[in-house]
Amino acid sequence: MNMMSYTIFVYVGIFINLFIWEKNRLIFEVAWYNLILYVSWAFAFAFAAYLLSKTTIRTLLAVSAVAGAGAFVILTFLELDNRMLWIACIGVPVGIMYGFFSSAQNLSVSMSGTSAELGRYFSTAGSIQQVVTLAVPLLSAIIIAYAGYFGTSILMLVFLLGMLAFSFLMPKISLNVEGGEADRPSMLCWLWRQLRRKPGLRWHSAANLAAGVFLQFQQLFLLVFTFSVTENKFWIAGLNGLYTLATLGGLYVYRRYALKDFTLLFVGCVLVTCGFLIVLFPAKPVLIVSNLLTAVGMFCVIAAWNTLQFKWIKTFKEREQANLLVWRETLICVTRIGTLLIVLSVDDIRGGMFIALIVVALFSLLALPYFEYRARKIGQREKAHRDEASNMREQAGNV
Repeated sequence: MNMMSYTIFVYVGIFINLFIWEKNRLIFEVAWYNLILYVSWAFAFAFAAYLLSKTTIRTLLAVSAVAGAGAFVILTFLELDNRMLWIACIGVPVGIMYGFFSSAQNLSVSMSGTSAELGRYFSTAGSIQQVVTLAVPLLSAIIIAYAGYFGTSILMLVFLLGMLAFSFLMPKISLNVEGGEADRPSMLCWLWRQLRRKPGLRWHSAANLAAGVFLQFQQLFLLVFTFSVTENKFWIAGLNGLYTLATLGGLYVYRRYALKDFTLLFVGCVLVTCGFLIVLFPAKPVLIVSNLLTAVGMFCVIAAWNTLQFKWIKTFKEREQANLLVWRETLICVTRIGTLLIVLSVDDIRGGMFIALIVVALFSLLALPYFEYRARKIGQREKAHRDEASNMREQAGNV
């Protein structure tokens, strides 16, 4: 399932953006597509988490596959005079596809395995993703060269049918309802109480807000920088392969030396910072080096950050984990959307607005380790207090 889904997501991440870019070469249009995508993603993720209390991840994965198929049907067969509306019609089903899939994946990961296994899971998932990222762009470029975008759209529809079929073979993971609906507070009420009572959740939330800014900046401008160097499909595939090989090198170092989560996070932040700063001199070779640095750095940041986040979330009950994951995804999407709203006014990668975005993205990136450190420290303190209170109750009961 991961292999098929990553194949689809890698193609969507590169070539739908390129397809939109090629028409007018406007950052605005690419940003508009991503804006609609993440608005849809946020609502889809929250609705999928709600559905998981009534059904299983099989349904969520099936809806994700159907939504993805709808996006490729629209991309292939629908033509509208209003280009912004046409782009939005593509972005909505793509966002639903991502939202339902990530909800199914994140909720199942949070309820499976132990905290010690999370790092191995995310590094393994990263390995699969990097292998797919290496192969898919090159194969897609070959198919586009001979059969156009229509050929790759048909191939993606075949993969989506496979994803739909595999969804019925997945484990029947669902949220266990602890008590009746009337006995459980709403997600917003529960979150409000937790935010007031637990400082750790406030730092956890700040980390998610910060992550959304630099994740979106890096994701969007990785594509824009690549398209600025070349629009040749084979060169794009080759450059993407180069970035992937560099990332696999980072993965080897991570596994070879068994780096701790915060060490990996720090290394990633340094690499991404260097990558962001050198684009202030936007020559084509510099843009390639920038993408190399940020590709490796983002692998380190995301692997460490996800591991730290899910370790923190796993200390809660299953229903509470679902609430926290929806909260997490909502915060990330909010700052992604805010970043994209600013990007809509960026005309080129040399203007003052772009430089201001780099400053904001760097501030968010460098704040992330501090936020995560504070969340972990406070979480450990709260756990110690809970354990102490539990021991005191046991001692009182024995007396």
